[in-house]
Amino acid sequence: MVIAFIIIFIVLLGIYAVFVEPWLPPKITRHKVVVSPEALGQKPLQIVVMTDLHACWPWMRPERITRIVERVNSLEPDLIALLGDYHTAMHPPFAKPLASAAAWAQPMQHLKAPLGVFGVLGNHDWLEGGEDAREALEASGVTVLENRAQRVSTRGNSHVWLLGLDDQYGEACQLHGTGRRDDLEVALSQVEDDSAPRILLAHEPDIFLEANKSVDLTVSGHTHGGQVRLPFIGALTIPSQLDRKYAKGAFEENGSTLIVGSGLGCSGLPIRFLCPPELLLIEIYA
Repeated sequence: MVIAFIIIFIVLLGIYAVFVEPWLPPKITRHKVVVSPEALGQKPLQIVVMTDLHACWPWMRPERITRIVERVNSLEPDLIALLGDYHTAMHPPFAKPLASAAAWAQPMQHLKAPLGVFGVLGNHDWLEGGEDAREALEASGVTVLENRAQRVSTRGNSHVWLLGLDDQYGEACQLHGTGRRDDLEVALSQVEDDSAPRILLAHEPDIFLEANKSVDLTVSGHTHGGQVRLPFIGALTIPSQLDRKYAKGAFEENGSTLIVGSGLGCSGLPIRFLCPPELLLIEIYA
């Protein structure tokens, strides 16, 4: 009797992890980042972050992406950041890639933010070529930042520097492979003043150990929060050289903050457990 109960329990957990949690509407995780304490009495800069769509059929169809876009817009962000891995990381029999990059990118044209929509590419985008992802995003009104810094005016005479890092894994899909395309120094060299806050968009969080000396905030995805998390243990593993503690959430080192999102889609297998799809809403006081 006990064995039968255990088997039923495990089967139910498996059904939930495959057919329930991956399909849940994204939860909104809020983070507060204080760059300048004197700005606490002012309206913060609000950034909504979408990462790791892994668009595919049936798990992340264009219709579902459209619903996610509508949820993002309902938060009325000042700026929207897309952190890469738009292409699927699952293949038959678990999933089927969409016909083209345009299929997942077209819903992005409806994203609305007064300060703009900015994006970077991820390792799975480069596994699929990279150029088609960039072109599809740009055709949908997204500014793609590849080792580039852009000045973004916020309020009055204030501004922030938004830096976009190209992918750290690239075609090789490994951190120290020949596929690395990132160049933090090139992006930093385009920053024209030292007084304004610097916000780094990087698909993988690994760069934080280097970037925390030069930027105020790094926002990343890639880890999927571990995708499967266990009580009291957390993520079993993450695709990163960083410790598992960096799987998701906010971390501060050297006066700099790292925020890692759990993402929206799935990689490898269509499974999520105690790690539902997520959008980040970051309030920055700068």
